[in-house]
Amino acid sequence: MNYLLLVVAILVLLFSLRKLSMIKYSKTLSVVKEAKQNARSMLWGVLVIAAMIYIPYQVWLLAGSSPYWDGLYIIAGTVLLTISLSFIFYYKNSVKFN
Repeated sequence: MNYLLLVVAILVLLFSLRKLSMIKYSKTLSVVKEAKQNARSMLWGVLVIAAMIYIPYQVWLLAGSSPYWDGLYIIAGTVLLTISLSFIFYYKNSVKFN
């Protein structure tokens, strides 16, 4: 079950990053359209942050949930890997869609 939750969290992260990178910001928009864009950005941003928090936790659980230094190393490594891969994925998608 934990493997399935980890896969779902990764897919949610990638899907949210893709949707976030597809939002085009323009300077000549009305206030209503700008509010819609900001609301969409916040929605996808909340999902991205939730997935970035949940993925290291799931990996820590799958690794045995150690309360000692090795658990910290697992969480820290997963956080760094998740953040760096998210930036790379977002950048590649934003270049492709904009």
